[in-house]
Amino acid sequence: MRIENEFLAVETNPKGGCLHSIYDKKRNVELLYQPVENGWQGQDVFIFPFIARLVGGKYTHQGKEYEFKNHGLIRYMMGEENIINGDIVISFRSNEETQTRYPFQWSAKAYYHLENKSLTVRYEIQNLSPVDMPFMVGGHPAFKVPGEKKDNYFDISGNYITFDHKMKLRRLLQEETFSFNIEEIPYLDTDRIDISKELFNEINTIILLGKDIDKITLHKTDGSILSLYSNHSDYLALWSDRQWSDYLAIEPWNGIPDYVQPEREISKKKGIHILPPNDIYNFSYKIEVDN
Repeated sequence: MRIENEFLAVETNPKGGCLHSIYDKKRNVELLYQPVENGWQGQDVFIFPFIARLVGGKYTHQGKEYEFKNHGLIRYMMGEENIINGDIVISFRSNEETQTRYPFQWSAKAYYHLENKSLTVRYEIQNLSPVDMPFMVGGHPAFKVPGEKKDNYFDISGNYITFDHKMKLRRLLQEETFSFNIEEIPYLDTDRIDISKELFNEINTIILLGKDIDKITLHKTDGSILSLYSNHSDYLALWSDRQWSDYLAIEPWNGIPDYVQPEREISKKKGIHILPPNDIYNFSYKIEVDN
């Protein structure tokens, strides 16, 4: 589905309720990563109810074992798309199949709202179960960055990000496959991170503690600027593939992947949120373009 104004055109994908395209009409350029040959073949993901991977792909709830694929349930579901008051709204609901992997009843909606040069993404989760519902939620946008094709990789160096203030950043240290967390460690005392394939070969995904981070700005080598307002999400993940793709993913998360030695009970996992019966939880972030 598509919405647009004089500055931006936005397209979504009903499978997973995801962003497919943000087109800058003033500069005639695509802002979101579009899959390239030999590169990452994915795009945005509406992450719910668990972020990234579980150790062994399994968790327990009240003594019973369940399985999750990477990033939970919604990314694999087909949503119902509508335009309501000018916004794209993509709706999902639990069913018998989802309850075999996540024993709760729920509804979820992704809202996409355009205003001038900004796009606000809002995820709404409602617990339709008669009991508390443990969950995580997050976004997965990846932004196209300029670079140069070299012999064995696509060079994205020269692009960089800044934060709205200098701070002592802390990140999650991950084990050697970069799938699971070990501990929280000091990272940098700065308001800037320079982007390169070398960085993401050293640290596959930089998972920062996000409570102190409201605005992160991507400065591109072509002189353009794009900002993401994360609303002080619990965590902020930064990553790019290690070789050919031309993007930087900037992902606001309320939740995190499993630890190497995880708590198996989902309601006790680090980073989990608990939603009481009938309550509604909203999670949002905003993308703003500086033409």
